[in-house]
Amino acid sequence: MGTVPWIINSEIYPLRYRGIGGGIAAASNWVSNLIVSETFLSLTEALGSASTFLLFALFSFIGLIAIYLLVPKTKGLQFEEVEKLLRGGFRGDKNKNNNSKNGDSSY
Repeated sequence: MGTVPWIINSEIYPLRYRGIGGGIAAASNWVSNLIVSETFLSLTEALGSASTFLLFALFSFIGLIAIYLLVPKTKGLQFEEVEKLLRGGFRGDKNKNNNSKNGDSSY
């Protein structure tokens, strides 16, 4: 997960949930790091170094695609606007259509 939890946390959680959201993100980041650390040596022995790194690269690429599809663009938005955007649940296509109707092409 890398730096994503630290960047996203400051923008997408409403103020009243920011602490618990940050805590959950930090815990899941550490759990992910633990899984990688615990499985790396056994995977390297079973698959070889190159295949192990390719497997982890594949997981990272899948995560990148998920982030691109599921995380809304919040650049230039105030906290209140982000909260309003996420209040009804974020849908990428819905947000793009709403922004284009409002004349905002920055998405």
